[in-house]
Amino acid sequence: MKVLFQNCKLIDKYSKHNGSIVDILVDGELIVKISENIEVDSTYILNDMNNTYVSAGWIDIHTHCFDITTDISIDADKIGVDTGVVCIIDAGSSGAGNVDEFYASICDKKTIVKAWLNIASTGLTDRHELKKLDNIDVEKTIAKAQEYEDFVVGIKVRASASVMSEDMHTPFVKAREVATEIGKPIMVHIGNYPPTIDDVLSELKENDIITHCYHGKPNGVIHDNEIRETVIAKRLAGLCYDVGHGQESFCYKVAKKAIALGFKPDTISSDLHKYSYEKPVHSLSNVMTKMLSLTSLEEVIYYVTGGAAKVANLTGFGHLSVGEKANITFFNVEHKEILLVDSMNETINITEVIQPRACVVNGKYWEVTKW
Repeated sequence: MKVLFQNCKLIDKYSKHNGSIVDILVDGELIVKISENIEVDSTYILNDMNNTYVSAGWIDIHTHCFDITTDISIDADKIGVDTGVVCIIDAGSSGAGNVDEFYASICDKKTIVKAWLNIASTGLTDRHELKKLDNIDVEKTIAKAQEYEDFVVGIKVRASASVMSEDMHTPFVKAREVATEIGKPIMVHIGNYPPTIDDVLSELKENDIITHCYHGKPNGVIHDNEIRETVIAKRLAGLCYDVGHGQESFCYKVAKKAIALGFKPDTISSDLHKYSYEKPVHSLSNVMTKMLSLTSLEEVIYYVTGGAAKVANLTGFGHLSVGEKANITFFNVEHKEILLVDSMNETINITEVIQPRACVVNGKYWEVTKW
């Protein structure tokens, strides 16, 4: 069965069709043609998108969706395809001790789900997972990451005093051992300290990821009205920085100042979970809308497509390409004035709103039910 999506305005800063009205022909699970004018065949199912924007399927690299076991998590489809997001990546809700259960729980989801595996074997069944270092089992974590090679994108470490014991170095040593063995990056949560941001940065290498890069807590990326030299040095060395909005981890004023200083993120993610869903996050598009007030639409879309796919090493994602799986998001940008809030409960005046309309996941079309 071939489906022709007509009259879509493509947003992909690396595509030759960027900014153009295109047609996209999907055959089963695959994209078979992208052109500014595809001739209609009588066997095609036609879907006129009426100049709706189109991009590669959105990816949210920081969520929590292990909802059958951890009290923090939320249903994958509620924060995935229901809001136009094709792929979500759970950030450490499961560890080596319960990833089997997590994987089994998401196999029937409409949304593509992947995971950062917590270095703590229990994941987030309690949120003080690194208070006891014997909760880390390097050999088992390596084994489970290899068993679920296509599911696990890397290792998660939460670097906060409320999570860790006095020994804040050993979890990084063990996470590095696992990451090196499986050939995948480490994502690190930063926030309340200790450890300081410089302590954390000293533990990280090329292709690792800092999430919550614009938090409003002390000891952030800005110091004395400048981006910290250590933060810049690590970016030049290949470290990636993710928004990771969450309940307490996105300060609009910090983001605005940092971007004005030239420090843009590599990815936009939501850190959606039970306690951030109603307020202040609600959806990835809500976070994208906040970031749209600080940078261009092309950049915002890249951060949740090509940028996200690069950071998480997802093949077949990030760009709309002939021969790849049909993972697509359709959306509008509406000019209207609304008020949103950040994690500090500060009001943000918004004049342009990104509204997802539908998505295609491995060739299957889904209407957005909420945003």
